Amino acid sequence: MRTLSSLLIAGLIAIGIALPAAAATSSAALVQGTDYDIVTGAHPWQIPKQGEVEVVEVYAWWCPHCAHFAPMIAAWASRQPAWVRVVYLPSDPDSPGAAAAFAAQRAGLLPRVHPAMFRAIHQDQTMPARPSAGEYAAFMAPFGSTPEKLLALMASPQVAADLQHVRAFVVAAQADSTPTLIVNGKYKILGRSYEDQLDILDRLTAQIHGGKL
Repeated sequence: MRTLSSLLIAGLIAIGIALPAAAATSSAALVQGTDYDIVTGAHPWQIPKQGEVEVVEVYAWWCPHCAHFAPMIAAWASRQPAWVRVVYLPSDPDSPGAAAAFAAQRAGLLPRVHPAMFRAIHQDQTMPARPSAGEYAAFMAPFGSTPEKLLALMASPQVAADLQHVRAFVVAAQADSTPTLIVNGKYKILGRSYEDQLDILDRLTAQIHGGKL
């Protein structure tokens, strides 16, 4: 049986080995064309404040890849400092899902509706992959509204303006697949896997905040 002291020594050795590797990863130079692309002519969703970094995920609720990525990006967002602002934007401005997402946002329901919608469509299968406006409204109402109010919001001038805004954003950012990560309306994250993308996102946001990009 290993003694407590030997276990502590082994643990300290393991930490000593692991820390330089982690530091090397976080400080590794990012390579344009491999880690990220620069999107010319694009713009942030909202102009970041001084020192702030905007991270946009372009998603679709019906997208299985987005459903897989959703808890990963949510966990990443929960670990970020106050200067990182994460925004979730629907990819298809002509769909009921996009109108439903902006209605939920304006009603203050999106933080709870967003993960619940993914679960309902992809895990519980209590919602179709592409619900109608009425189905979206009925699903979202128990989170703090009514179907009538949500349907009215979905058809409102305010949501129409949101849809026009997201249409311009998606086109300019060349977000032609889901999920897509766009930083400050300029950098499109690449990477070989979702884990790789989040590692790149960590380094890119830190470099932008530090004035290195």
